[in-house]
Amino acid sequence: MAKHRWAIRWREWEIAPDGATRRVLRFERLGDISRREASDVLAQKLAATANGKKPTRSRVLFSTLVREWEASVLAMYKASTQKHRRFMLRKHLLPRFGDTPVSEITRQEIQRCIAHLAEVGYAPKSIDHIHDVLSAVLRTAVKWGHLQDNPARGIDMPKLKCVRPKWALTAAQATALLDALKLMARTMVGLAILSGIRRGELFALRWRDIDEQDRTVTVREAVYDGHFDTPKTEAGVRRIPLADAAVHLIAAWKCRAKNVQPDALVFATHAGKPISPNNVLRRAVFPACKTLALPNATWLTFRRTFSSWSHEKGVPGKVVAYLMGHANVDTTLNVYTQVLEESVRAAVDKVGGELFTIVH
Repeated sequence: MAKHRWAIRWREWEIAPDGATRRVLRFERLGDISRREASDVLAQKLAATANGKKPTRSRVLFSTLVREWEASVLAMYKASTQKHRRFMLRKHLLPRFGDTPVSEITRQEIQRCIAHLAEVGYAPKSIDHIHDVLSAVLRTAVKWGHLQDNPARGIDMPKLKCVRPKWALTAAQATALLDALKLMARTMVGLAILSGIRRGELFALRWRDIDEQDRTVTVREAVYDGHFDTPKTEAGVRRIPLADAAVHLIAAWKCRAKNVQPDALVFATHAGKPISPNNVLRRAVFPACKTLALPNATWLTFRRTFSSWSHEKGVPGKVVAYLMGHANVDTTLNVYTQVLEESVRAAVDKVGGELFTIVH
C-alpha cells in the first residue's frame, strides 16, 4: 500500500490557561504512513473526544494548579506538613515544572527530574518526599479533570536506605545524659524518654494536662512553629500513666516554673510562648552529648528509646502503640523499636547456656 505524508485535523475540548473550557481545532502531521494508518490515528483522537464536553487536554500551568492546590487542599493538612510541602514545591518542583502546562508533564520528564536529583546528590528519602508532593498535586489534577491519569505513578525511584543510623539510648547513657542537663531540659528529655511522647505533644503540654494525684498526663494538643493543633493522628489523643521518675521530674520542675496556672504551658519562654524543640537540642542536649562522647540524640531518639526499652521489658506491642499514639502496631515495631545490645547478648547467652546443658 502506497504511503504519503498525511496530516489530520480534529476538534476537542481543552481547559485554557485561565481555567475556562473551550473547543479548539487540533492539527498534527503524521509523516510517511498509509491512509489506513492515518485513519486509525484520527479515529483514536476522535474517540478520546467522544465524552461530550469533558476536556481531553489542559493548558493550565503547573504553577497555577499548585496555587489552587495550596489554597484548597494543602490548607487542610497539619501545619508541619504544610510547611514541608511548600518548601518542596518552591525549592524543587516549581522551578522545574512551574511554566509547563499540566498536560505536558510526562512520565519521561518526571523520570528525568528524579534522575537529576539523584545525580546531584540528594538522598533517596529526600527524593521520595519530593516525588510524593509532586504526585499529590498531579493526583488532584486528575480529580479536577486536567489529566486522564497521574504521570507521577510508575516512576522508578532510588532504593531507600537509612543515611543516619537509628539508635536508642541504653539505661546508662540515658542516666548520664539526664545528669548532664539542667532542670528544665532534664525534665523535657526525661519525660520524652519515659513516656514516648512526640516532641510537638511534649511542648504543647499545659499544667491542666498533668494529673498529679492520678499520676497521668493527657495528650490533647501538639504545637509546631507556634501553631497549636490536634495531635498527629486520632490515636494521638490519649492518657499516659507516669512512672515514678517522671512524676519526680515534673514535681521538681513545677517548683521552679514561672507560671503553673492550669492553662499555662509546662515548658514555655519567659513570655509564656512555646519553646523551640530544636533550640533545646542545640543549646542543651547536643553539648551534653558531645561531653559524654555520644552521638547527637534527638527527640526521635528519645521516642525510639521508650519503644525499645518497652519491647525489651516485654510490654505488649499493642500497649506500646497506644502509649506512643500509634494506630498501627507495625509502626511501633518496625519504625521505632531498636534491638538493644544487651538484649542481643542476653539472647546469645540464653541459647548458649541451653546448648551447654544439652552437650554436657
